[in-house]
Formats: sequence, C-alpha cells, structure tokens
Amino acid sequence: MSQPNNAPNATWYPIRIMRILLIIFAIMVMIGIPVLGYVIGDFIGMHMATSDVDQGYAYSGLLYTVYNATHNPVYLQEAQISEAQGIANGQSDVSNTAMFGILGGLIADVPIIFLIVREYERMES
Repeated sequence: MSQPNNAPNATWYPIRIMRILLIIFAIMVMIGIPVLGYVIGDFIGMHMATSDVDQGYAYSGLLYTVYNATHNPVYLQEAQISEAQGIANGQSDVSNTAMFGILGGLIADVPIIFLIVREYERMES
C-alpha cells in the first residue's frame, strides 16, 4: 500500500496554527510585560508616596506648632513648604518607580522575544 499524495501536507496545518499562536503570544508578551512592570512600579510608588506625604504633613504640623508659639512668619512659610514638598516627593516617587517598572519590562522583553523568534524560525525549517 502506498501513502496518499497529501500525506506531507498533514503536518503543515498544525505548524501553521502553532506559528499563529506563537505570533499572538509574542504580541501579548511585548505589550503585557511592560504594562505589568508599569503597574507594579506604580503600586510601589504609591506606597512610597504615602510615607513621603505623611512625613511632610507631620513636619509641617511641628512647624505650625512652633509658629503658633513664636508667631514668627518664617515658621509658617516653612510649614507650608514642607506640606508641598511632601506631596511633590510623593508624586516623583510614583512617576519614577512607574518608569523604572516599564523600563524593566522592556528590558525583560528582549530575551523573551529572542527566544520566540528563534522558536518561530525553528518551526519554519
């Protein structure tokens, strides 16, 4: 008994489907990992910002107390600056850690995409 003529084509369809799934996975990885890094960095930054804002308001409260005792306007200005500085430090923590997270995600994409491309080329041959 001889094999039918379309026998070599029987392996073509699963490989084609695997290539399509590999391309879809590569797109998900290229988008998903940096977004995940951004979300994790933003989450960490928010927790760091809470501490900065709390410290800014705590020091501001101390300076308000000193201002009420001495009526020296310099302490009032320092108290207002301390509040603003705590908020500004918190905002910079959030933005910096989010950007480090997205940068880490982009760096992590490089070896993963290299492995996906290598696997795709292996399927072609």
